[in-house]
Amino acid sequence: MVEHMLYILTGMSFAGKSVLAKAISERKGIAIIDPDTVRIEMGLGLDGEFLPAEQWATIHAEAEDRARSILKEGRSLIYDTTAFDKNQRDELRDLACQCGALPVVIAVKIDREEAYRRWRRNNETLERFTVHLDDFNMCAEAFEYPHGETHLTYKAGQNLNAWITNNI
Repeated sequence: MVEHMLYILTGMSFAGKSVLAKAISERKGIAIIDPDTVRIEMGLGLDGEFLPAEQWATIHAEAEDRARSILKEGRSLIYDTTAFDKNQRDELRDLACQCGALPVVIAVKIDREEAYRRWRRNNETLERFTVHLDDFNMCAEAFEYPHGETHLTYKAGQNLNAWITNNI
């Protein structure tokens, strides 16, 4: 019997994945792994510079190692990432299964124009880390909504508490 879950958040940059992850974490007492936090801890991209794929691979490998450790302890986890294509989501599903956890994909849905407005607003307010425009565009262009995959959908701006109560 599976007693712990790996919640895999997927969506464009600035869709609201981290806001949802934090709300779930606070309500349910579940740890969060965020590759962006790992990136900052590694001292990469601190000034908003573009990061090549090789650096992102290193960041994700470290984040997945941390996730593996938590899941092997039998604890649930929220993995707050873009996971912009099915292959990346499948790799995280496999990680969950290898650790005896049930994978649950949560797609955070937002239109690109609204995500871009949020990105611009963040560049003015610096409420969170900066994201290079090339990284934002690369993720937005490469993002594949999980059509045909089993997943939950959270629409940006939806009532967080009601959504969590009804879905988690």
